[in-house]
Amino acid sequence: MVGTTAADPSRVTAADRLRIGTANVCMLRLLEKVALRFNRAHVPLMVLKGAALNLTIHDRADQRPMSDLDLQIRPEHAAEAVALLEEVGCRPGQPLVREDFFPRFYHETEFVTGGLFPMRIDLHVRPLRPLPYARRVPPDALWRGATAIRVGQGEVLIPSAEDMLIHLAAHSAIHANSRPMWLRDLKHWAEAWADQIDWERFLENVRAWNLVLPVRQALDRAQESFGQVCPPDIRRRLAQNRVGWRDRLSLRQAPRDAEHPVGHVLVNVLCTPGWRFVLSYLWVMLVPGRRHMEEWYDWRHWGWLPCAHVLRVCSPLLRRIPRVWTRFARIEVRERPKRGLCVVATRDMVAGESLAGCCGDWPANRNADAPYRHAAGRKPENLMGKLAHLRHSCRPNAEPCASGLRALRRIDAGREITIDYGEDACNCRSPTPEIGELAMSA
Repeated sequence: MVGTTAADPSRVTAADRLRIGTANVCMLRLLEKVALRFNRAHVPLMVLKGAALNLTIHDRADQRPMSDLDLQIRPEHAAEAVALLEEVGCRPGQPLVREDFFPRFYHETEFVTGGLFPMRIDLHVRPLRPLPYARRVPPDALWRGATAIRVGQGEVLIPSAEDMLIHLAAHSAIHANSRPMWLRDLKHWAEAWADQIDWERFLENVRAWNLVLPVRQALDRAQESFGQVCPPDIRRRLAQNRVGWRDRLSLRQAPRDAEHPVGHVLVNVLCTPGWRFVLSYLWVMLVPGRRHMEEWYDWRHWGWLPCAHVLRVCSPLLRRIPRVWTRFARIEVRERPKRGLCVVATRDMVAGESLAGCCGDWPANRNADAPYRHAAGRKPENLMGKLAHLRHSCRPNAEPCASGLRALRRIDAGREITIDYGEDACNCRSPTPEIGELAMSA
C-alpha cells in the first residue's frame, strides 16, 4: 500500500492537514455508524471514491480530503437504505424533482447530518451519472468481485482493483477532469494495486460498460500530470475503440448539467437507451412534484404553484437579471470551499424581515404556533427544505420562529444566514468541551 499525500504537498499547511484529518475522522466515524446499522439489517453497503481510498491505500487521516461519503446500495434496497439512514440521524438534502425520482430516474440522492460539523452522504444505486451512463452500465457492475473490509466495528464492500480504477477514471472525466486530486487518485490506486490489477479484465469491463471515452480521457490527463497510470498497450487498445456521437455528447454535457438544465434534459432524452423509459423521464421532468416546486418560489399564496412553474421555466433568463430574480428567490443553498452547503441571502434583508414559507420550511401538519425544538448542540428539527442547511453561529443573524425564519439584523446579499443551535453547540461556551462528542453528535 502507498501513503502519499493526495493534495499538492507544496500547498498543504499544518493547519490544512489538521482540518483534513479532523474532517476525515468524523466522516469515517459516521461511516462506521452507518455500516453497523446496515450490517444489522443485512443490507450490503459499498463505499466509493474518497472513503474507499482512505480505508485502503492511505495510512494517515490527513492525506486524502473527503467532502462527502459516497455510498452505493443495490437498487432493490433503495427504500430500505433511505429508512436506515434516517434512523441514524441523517436527513434528506435538496428535494428531488418528484418523490419517486430516486431511484428510477436519478440514481443518487443526498443526505446531510451533523450540527456543528455538518457532513454529507451521497447514496447511489448506480455508480455513475449522467443518465445515459447510468442506464448503460449494468446494475451489478461494481458488485462483481467486490471485497469486504472493516471500518471500525462495521463492514463495508469496496470494488475490485480493476473496477475501482474504472470508476475513478469515469467519475473524473464526467466532471471534466477538473480536480487534480481525482487524477492523482488514479495514479495512487494504480500504484497501490499494481500487482493485483488484471489489465485484460479492466479493458474488457471498460468496453462492456460503454465507458471507453471517459476512461480514456481521464487516463490520458492523469498521465500528462503525474506519469504513467496503465501500461502503454492498454492505452493504445483503448484508443482503437470507436466512440459514437451519443458518447461524445453525453460526456461533453455532463460537467455543464447544473449550469444548463435544459441542455441536461435534452441530452438525456437523445442519448439514453429505451424509448419507453425516456418518455417516462421526460414526463416527470415536465411535471415536477409539489415539494420540488417549493424550492423555486419563496412566497406562499393561493396561486404560488403556477408562479413556481413559470419561474422554473424562465429561470435561465431571470437569473441574468438579479433585481428580478431576487424578488422571487430570497435565499439559496450554495456550497462553499471548506464549509460545505450553507444558506445564503440573494438580496439585502432588514432586521425583523420574515422568511416565512421559504421552500417548505415546516411540515404541513405542524402546529403553526408550536415553537421550534432543538436538542443541545443540534439544529432545530422542524427546519426543512433550504432551511435544513442553516449552519450554527454564536452570533447568528437570524432565528427560527413559528412561521419560518426571522432576520435579527441586516443581512447583506451574498452573506450566509446562520442561527444559534443552543448553548452546547460549540466549545466557546463550555470550559471543558468534548470535541469528539460534538463531532459525533450526528
